[in-house]
Amino acid sequence: MNAFAPRRDARPAGMPSPAPSDASLRATSLRTTSLERFVSASGAHLPPLEVVPQTPTFRASLRGRNLHSGQLIQLASSPVRVTRTPRLASHTSADHTFKLVWQLQGGAEMEQGNRTIRLGAGQMAVYRLSTPYRLHTFGDYRVLMLSLDLSDMPEWRQLAERCQGQVLPWDAAVQGALAALRSQLVWGDDPMVAKVEEVALELVFDFLWRRQRQQLHCAPMPSERLVRARRLVLERLADPTLAPEDLASALNLSMRALYDEFRRHQLAPPATFIRELRLERCYLALLDAANRRNTITHIALEHGFVDGAHFARIFRQRYGLSPVELRKRQGPLEH
Repeated sequence: MNAFAPRRDARPAGMPSPAPSDASLRATSLRTTSLERFVSASGAHLPPLEVVPQTPTFRASLRGRNLHSGQLIQLASSPVRVTRTPRLASHTSADHTFKLVWQLQGGAEMEQGNRTIRLGAGQMAVYRLSTPYRLHTFGDYRVLMLSLDLSDMPEWRQLAERCQGQVLPWDAAVQGALAALRSQLVWGDDPMVAKVEEVALELVFDFLWRRQRQQLHCAPMPSERLVRARRLVLERLADPTLAPEDLASALNLSMRALYDEFRRHQLAPPATFIRELRLERCYLALLDAANRRNTITHIALEHGFVDGAHFARIFRQRYGLSPVELRKRQGPLEH
């Protein structure tokens, strides 16, 4: 069982308890050639946006629903330019609301901050709603979008933050989550809707967790020396004596040359680099169900930390919650 597999006895950490089915949970459905009607209808499920058609004839359709955990909308339209201006973004008061986007058909170019990504069918992306962005759509544009407030789910927020601004290809988990979420637009009044929603979110964040684990080993590094440095650290994480001197020796560099290499590529100093990799692996280990029966101290020692109190302190500084709090949010052990 993986770290985010659905639990039989608890809802995902921080997810609000199911509310009774009422008008706020019923689907909105619209097919129109009127930009005004489209913007008005989509406003029930999307944050304020500026929408400008890119063809003489505008057409759009949507189905939307407010879920227990956020807002879900399936949208199709002729090409448009969408802008979330700084003024509109300021309407999102918190920095912990994210949007998950599944590209079903057509394409889109997304600009946020200093990143530009292009999405095609079979890909998804994560981005933050409190940050202004621009979106250009192409062809027969069709997407599913889910907005989530992750203020009470710091472990999921960390994953969303790390994956934002990337093109994420679907895998089986993402495909399953997509199918589960699309069913919400059809079966909104069914009593099993909340359970399906729970399973869908578990699948999504399991995918993000596995991607981060892979990225820890495979993310591009700015030089071959730094690739080798990362490989050495990951191979010797359990060794508490691992130090920058070991990296310098393995890379045939002087200590000064080693620090210059990290500084040249605007990376943290070698000692911090080692500590960050240790923390990253501990973070992922704490989310891994295979480690649920191991103590936090055991996991810390296994990754080269020699003092449990020191580990807990720097873990909180890095992630905003303690190892105990992170583990508690995964729910009780299953027997």
